[in-house]
Amino acid sequence: MNRKKIDPHHCRCFSIQKLHFRDFVTRLQNLGYSEPFFEEDHRQILGLTKRLSEYYQIHLKLMRTGRIEAEIEYPQDYPMAHINPTHSFSAHTELNLLLNAIQIPHKCKRKPPITCVQPQVIPAQQPTHMDAFLKIGGVGALADLIFNDGKITTAVLKVVSKEVRKSIHRKVKRRRFLY
Repeated sequence: MNRKKIDPHHCRCFSIQKLHFRDFVTRLQNLGYSEPFFEEDHRQILGLTKRLSEYYQIHLKLMRTGRIEAEIEYPQDYPMAHINPTHSFSAHTELNLLLNAIQIPHKCKRKPPITCVQPQVIPAQQPTHMDAFLKIGGVGALADLIFNDGKITTAVLKVVSKEVRKSIHRKVKRRRFLY
């Protein structure tokens, strides 16, 4: 038996036609959605997020096929909770309401998986804000500069710079699918 693995963290039930891609993006941006600086590469054309509360944001990813991935997750302000998929869950209901509200023609699976109909929410226990990581990183970088001529800090900055370039290149390259 060849069954597709169900992803409990993303809704993949909705899709739109390519001719609606630009309207979809424009309408979401008009509602306050924006592109995250960094995001996991799911081969999406575009990813957009919007803060829902201090601890949650909705993250939508538009794929080349027109399929939309949607999840509710911790914002990047809480990096450890954000990267842990245990704390994210399907945004099926929210995406359905959103698509109807912005009047984008769409298709939906006839029978959504149980993870979309009854998402399991597992909140993080006392998530750590990124300010704590920045402070620790700053102290570490200062110690590295004083005791190690900044060799570790330089190596880290090279890796981060490379990842930023890759992320920007990927985003620019995928924009062609919107036009």
